[in-house]
Amino acid sequence: MLSPAVYVVPPGGLDHLVTRDVATPEPQPGEVTIEVHANSLNHHDVLVASGAIETGEPRILLSDAAGEVVAVGEGESRFGLGDRVMTTYLPHWHRGRPTFDGFANSPGDGVDGYARRFVTIQAAALTAIPWNYSYAEAATLPTAGLSAWRALFSSSPLEPGQTVLVPGSSTVSLFAIQLAKAVGARVIGTSSSTEKMSRLLDLGVDAAVNYRDNPQWGREAFDLAGHGVDHVLDIGGPATLDQSLAAVKVGGRISALGIMAGASSTVDFTPLLTKQITIEGLLVGSREHQEEMVAGLEGLAVHPVIDSTYPLESLSDALRHQGSGRHFGKIVVTS
Repeated sequence: MLSPAVYVVPPGGLDHLVTRDVATPEPQPGEVTIEVHANSLNHHDVLVASGAIETGEPRILLSDAAGEVVAVGEGESRFGLGDRVMTTYLPHWHRGRPTFDGFANSPGDGVDGYARRFVTIQAAALTAIPWNYSYAEAATLPTAGLSAWRALFSSSPLEPGQTVLVPGSSTVSLFAIQLAKAVGARVIGTSSSTEKMSRLLDLGVDAAVNYRDNPQWGREAFDLAGHGVDHVLDIGGPATLDQSLAAVKVGGRISALGIMAGASSTVDFTPLLTKQITIEGLLVGSREHQEEMVAGLEGLAVHPVIDSTYPLESLSDALRHQGSGRHFGKIVVTS
């Protein structure tokens, strides 16, 4: 069976994506074939498509997808025909502690992704989607949704009444805000945009800090929390870690989720010792984490913020919108 797929061809560039018909093999034992109904975009997808991350060979784009099982390999029992499923960002990490480093197995980067109509895949690399989610909503979960879920609930679950600092308005941040509020936590948000601060307040944050107006926004968050923030999500990386350290309370926790603001800087680690802080670096999560998230979402009134939807044939336009930073919420691509 042939169906269209969108590739980036080295050296990359959004003006040079190509669509090719690709064969979808029949599923073997342990595999299923899914019809992809929706994808969602991540910042990482823009880096790959633009050539900022080199693939070395033509690569089918996109790491997140949701769809319907349309064929099942012999003996496969996890899923049956018609089941609604979504992909995992780290398909070889099923449970337990991580045992690998990097993105060599990440779809849309080290291996072919899901910017296509059909794909045959190991059933162990999939989970069910929440029963109350559409395909478009489910496609937003495998990277951004799971990153927020794992940060808040896997190692040291956020508790009602605790305060969490969620910086910016990335899609991980928006998920984290909604999840934290759903379990009764107090949320402090940050932005450099008055308009986005207003939208964060509408989404439920209890207080918003303008980090452009106040470079010492970490101290402001510390004061707003009373005696410091229980749990800080750091998405900026080393360039923002100093302010995360300023915001967190004694004995608090920082989840390091990204390096959006640069990979290196000079940070005073004194507060790490004097406050006795726990810092955990997180890269999305395992299939087991994703299954826990699905079960949790089925009991919470939380649905993703979707900014816009594009057809697969307009993927380059969708990626430009993602790269512009003007979106508020997830950008979805439908097949």
